[in-house]
Amino acid sequence: MGRQWIVAILVGAMVWPLLAIGTANASQVDGTWMIQDLILNLFECQNQICGRIVWIKDPQRRRSQCSQTIVWGLAPSGPSEWSGGSILDPDNETTYHLAATLEPGGELDARIYLGVPLLGQTKILKRVDLNAYTGRC
Repeated sequence: MGRQWIVAILVGAMVWPLLAIGTANASQVDGTWMIQDLILNLFECQNQICGRIVWIKDPQRRRSQCSQTIVWGLAPSGPSEWSGGSILDPDNETTYHLAATLEPGGELDARIYLGVPLLGQTKILKRVDLNAYTGRC
């Protein structure tokens, strides 16, 4: 019985750090990011990354799109990398696949595609201070 206890503790000590990897990676992208003419608040949701619109440049789009969650399901796939996510284009209601990489310079490269990543496009998100923008959601 004593030997089984020691083995259980050793296995637990090896597995515990692996369980924390998703949380550690997810927190790297928490915050506000500008993509084109809107700002997303990226946050952890159920050990994945989700994103909600918190600012839109066009006041007419604010009424219908503010506070919409348009990113979900991004799961850690490596250090500073996430995959398996989805992103909704709020203008045409089309949902795309999404993968993201946090670059060493602090930018977030989002690969947005239908079907094959190679045929998609990469959008660059830049971290911003939401307090600097008027007309927030």
